[in-house]
Amino acid sequence: MYKKLVIFAVLVMCFVFVSDSYAKELKVGYVDMRKVFYEYKKTKDFNKELEKEDGQLKKEIDKRTEAIRKLRDEIDMLSEQAQEKRQPELKEKVKELDDFRRAKMESLIKQKDDLFKEIREDIMTVAEKYAKKNGYDFIMNETVFIYTSDKYNITDDMIKNLNK
Repeated sequence: MYKKLVIFAVLVMCFVFVSDSYAKELKVGYVDMRKVFYEYKKTKDFNKELEKEDGQLKKEIDKRTEAIRKLRDEIDMLSEQAQEKRQPELKEKVKELDDFRRAKMESLIKQKDDLFKEIREDIMTVAEKYAKKNGYDFIMNETVFIYTSDKYNITDDMIKNLNK
């Protein structure tokens, strides 16, 4: 995908530089996608919610870890025979904690992926509408270019349109 984008950008730039008259008719802009992504209100809201969930998850993991620690301490106080009887209980608690962590992490990763996909779609939709409304032939990601003039940078306009 990245190779195709770079090839496309190179071809576009070749067309732009080949014909000066064609270049004057062509309206091109570029966007700092990273800045747009992180300045988008939906991303900021998601990050706040993620921090909140992370805090709750940490509390739950700490609570379960403390229960395991207490159980381990109790078992250590018992005789060897009693310890052997309680060892499966301890192993089960540790397994439950590992399973809980794994499930929460998988859920969090899926939630992140879904939201990032939604945010990318929002950005692409706004970029397309912006391009059509303002007569742009191309809006590109700034990472494709080695050098660009700031006069073609439409990042702030994109952020304003996204956050409406």
